[in-house]
Amino acid sequence: MEKIKLLAKPYISILFLNDIKAGLILVLLSFLLPSVGVLGLVGLLSTILFAELVNMRDEYLRYGFYLYNSLLVGMGVGYYFEVTSTTIFLTIILSIFTFLLSFSLNKVFAKYSLPILSLPFALVSMLFYLASLKYTTLLSNILNRHPIFDITLPFSPFFKSMGTIFFLPYDIVGIVISLVILFYSRILFFSAVVGFLVGIGVHSIFLPFSQALNSAYNFNFILISMALSGIFLIPHYKNFLLAMIGVILSVVMIDAMEVFFNMYALPVYTLPFNAIVLLFILLLYSIGYKYFNYSIKDTPEKSLNSFLSSFYRFGGNDIKINLPFIGEWSVYQEFDDEWTHKGKWKYAYDFVIKKDDKTYKNDGLFLDDYYAFGKDIISPINGYVVALRDDLVDNFIGNVDRVNNWGNYIIIKSDYGYFVEISHLMQNSINVKIGDYVKIGQIIAKCGNSGYSPEPHIHIQVQKYGVLGSETISFKFIDYIQNQKLYFYSLPKKGENIISTVNDNSMKLRLTFILDDKFKYELYKNSQKIDEVEIVVKMDENGAFYFSIGENRLYFYLDEKLFYFYELKGEGLLKDIFKSVPKIPLINSNIEYDDVIPLEFRVDKLQNVIMQMILPFNYKLFNQKTVYKKENLKISSVYGEVYFSFYDKGFMQFKFDEYELKRITE
Repeated sequence: MEKIKLLAKPYISILFLNDIKAGLILVLLSFLLPSVGVLGLVGLLSTILFAELVNMRDEYLRYGFYLYNSLLVGMGVGYYFEVTSTTIFLTIILSIFTFLLSFSLNKVFAKYSLPILSLPFALVSMLFYLASLKYTTLLSNILNRHPIFDITLPFSPFFKSMGTIFFLPYDIVGIVISLVILFYSRILFFSAVVGFLVGIGVHSIFLPFSQALNSAYNFNFILISMALSGIFLIPHYKNFLLAMIGVILSVVMIDAMEVFFNMYALPVYTLPFNAIVLLFILLLYSIGYKYFNYSIKDTPEKSLNSFLSSFYRFGGNDIKINLPFIGEWSVYQEFDDEWTHKGKWKYAYDFVIKKDDKTYKNDGLFLDDYYAFGKDIISPINGYVVALRDDLVDNFIGNVDRVNNWGNYIIIKSDYGYFVEISHLMQNSINVKIGDYVKIGQIIAKCGNSGYSPEPHIHIQVQKYGVLGSETISFKFIDYIQNQKLYFYSLPKKGENIISTVNDNSMKLRLTFILDDKFKYELYKNSQKIDEVEIVVKMDENGAFYFSIGENRLYFYLDEKLFYFYELKGEGLLKDIFKSVPKIPLINSNIEYDDVIPLEFRVDKLQNVIMQMILPFNYKLFNQKTVYKKENLKISSVYGEVYFSFYDKGFMQFKFDEYELKRITE
């Protein structure tokens, strides 16, 4: 099975997909022109053997481009020449050269986070065609290109272009490839069709329509559109527009290359696709484009679901920090507020303590009258202290220090590279020094009134650099409680009172699972026992943990504050478990909180297909919140109830719909 997978995966990778069954269909399809099928496999096998020879098996298994570039080179030779000992030998040489070039380009491109796409194939093919002009012995091997079987279909130019991706410019091949793409991804199919039509339409402005329609290089429009609207970028209406701009740019590039390359009888092939896509990726990755696909999944639909789950469930790619205090505080200033949070310093928060809507007792004439003064400040992140000052005197009420605006401060460099500054600290209250490593929740100083501070308060900001006065960066707070409701990855409004969360170590221990943990349950339907179920904790090849029931997998993660499920592979009871407790806050409060259940858990398969086509144009359709209520050792929602034991690790009982799981304890 592993060998079959190794051979089939490169075929489907050319279409940006990952299903081995579809790869096998494409393997068989390639033999409609036998020389393409045979020499494609020769290129593939020779690359695998060479990689084995230099002990790079793990490398080429991990990165599909090592194989599909060699596969394309072999198919290219097979498109022009019959299968002979000469062409087999030539294919082996070219495939090994392609492998070496793929490795070298990947080492260079990886520094800029760029994929090599099919660039090695395009470059080696040019070398081959140039060299073939001297190889007179090949002339007798030129192929008479007649497929074993073909049909004529409406929209033939589109299907021929689709087939040309595999050096099989035939309607029958194009329709099969189109159906494969349509089956696995409606977004990719839509992108392919629209990209082709836009490319033809723009090209026909400069050429007769029939000439534009039947160009041998129209498949570049299809590949560019698919790559930019669903693979390297998250499906979004802006990215569909960017993809069409890429297609339009490629029109001129294809014609320019074709004129130049024809001087040496060279084919253009995928060079326009490679050039356009790489230029877009380099630009968008460099500027931190919001809809860049940093984690490419098996299909654009899965990439979109993963992106939206991350955005709505976990705050997306925003910087997230903990609150810098314990207990209940009030927002004094928020982002871009009316006083000091302006310009490049607008991303900052100020907090005070209020009682009876006042920040002080008595007349508020003295520092000690203010509830915030002298209160502990805790580290909101894990990281190293890179700068601090704590010698400035706390201002008397009514005075401010306009020279030392920030007052006493501390700057911590996060493990993730950004910096957090906390300002206006109490004189001589900082209990760490530069170079110390601090952890979340560690007391590092006390709230003061130093610097430009009208009254004791905490000022916190995330900034680009570890120097005083650096430009600030937007962020979110990981969690806080307001009016008995727990908010994740959010920002409170000015004047709102919020409470910091307190970790519940006992709940964390209940949910600390280790490899091969096993939990047995009795399964009931309508109060009648129907089966027994065993849930096993396993780990995949990437080190990710999951619950297993048979072949079904439910992936989970545990951090300092939260246990959560994030991916399901399969169906059955694990799907109900996901819906019933997608997140479990590790806190000791009885609260309500929201979560967003991924789309495939909320609708049937047909609705999911329809919604996936609409989602790129309206992300808000994904954001349907479900309310969960945590009461001691019970979590309930519209999807059911989950119970924990006071003594035992794991889940004791699940109730959902007509089913119930009861833990069997020994």
